[in-house]
Amino acid sequence: MFPAGQNLLGKQASDLVGEDIAVHKDGSVTGTLKNVTGYENFSSNAEEQSGHYFPFKLVKSGTVMTIEKNGVAVPNKENISYDPEIILRVEKSDKFTIKVGTETADETAVTLNFEQADFEGGD
Repeated sequence: MFPAGQNLLGKQASDLVGEDIAVHKDGSVTGTLKNVTGYENFSSNAEEQSGHYFPFKLVKSGTVMTIEKNGVAVPNKENISYDPEIILRVEKSDKFTIKVGTETADETAVTLNFEQADFEGGD
């Protein structure tokens, strides 16, 4: 997790999540995901500039990574250069899997689900 005051693409970590945020061994995320608007540095797509965001750091390393959302690779996020600092735009029903590797992203680093998280301002 990031320190509350860390700048994450123009927002502080505390703007995105509450101090109660936690990731459990089974990948369940609990705690508060804040409702954010005007997050222009997250995406150039206006529809992706509002919502709930989850910032985290990967512990597993590699040279490439793939981000899957609900079992499907996110467009333009397959076998991309490894970056351990990730911000996901999430909804309560989402399950994200981050895979890492050296030539292909084929080892699961983490699978996160948000069913138990508190979505401030609704889902």
